[in-house]
Amino acid sequence: MYGHRARIGYTSPPIVTEVFPYEFYKMAPPGITLALTTLMVARHSAESGEAEESWNHAVRATREMVRAGVDIIVFGGGPVNYSGGAQRVEDAMQALRDDSGIPVTNSTTAYHQADAVLGAKVVGSVTYSSAPGSTEHLPNERFTDPDKTALVGQKFAGVPFIEVGAIPSEVPLRLARELKQEHPDIDTLHLGSPHWATGAVIDTLEQELGVNVVQGSQAILWWALRTLGIEDRIEGYGRLLREH
Repeated sequence: MYGHRARIGYTSPPIVTEVFPYEFYKMAPPGITLALTTLMVARHSAESGEAEESWNHAVRATREMVRAGVDIIVFGGGPVNYSGGAQRVEDAMQALRDDSGIPVTNSTTAYHQADAVLGAKVVGSVTYSSAPGSTEHLPNERFTDPDKTALVGQKFAGVPFIEVGAIPSEVPLRLARELKQEHPDIDTLHLGSPHWATGAVIDTLEQELGVNVVQGSQAILWWALRTLGIEDRIEGYGRLLREH
């Protein structure tokens, strides 16, 4: 059986999911597999109704993941998860935990926990999305934990969500450098979303800018492995997987 050590369930927001499974398997140690369902998001806009449609599908899919026998579940996509408020997602995850007896979280919480172990205090965020005020901007207010970290700056690539898989890695690399130059006090960079090609630049940014980097695929995999008691130290994708 391929996933003899762990099978990780994940609800993936993009209706076309490409980058996340590729990066997951680049990072994951042997014996770890991904049980993936793709949701309905093609446009990140309140008017499209895709966030609510995706949420409903995610809840159904996670129940089926339990039936399929996965070991752990991550709800992907902050804008999808929190589109109906924080209490809804907390209630859904707790119900799954109670019914299944397996760990369940969401990708935003994985970021928060990664920040905590890395000692993040001053955070900068780089994301593929459009800036606030655009038609393709759905905010994720819980992306950082305001009780523990200060979000001092953000950079937006301004790329439509349907095109996220085709963004060159040079784009987040450039934006991260610009952000650090504008805010030298940043100690941790978030490369928001596991659906654009950012895994390959984690080590480069940490070494060049002297910061910690929390990236989507990395944070989700790290949380799942450590929660299941799998302590493999993984090289090439930042301090989080290498040292924690």
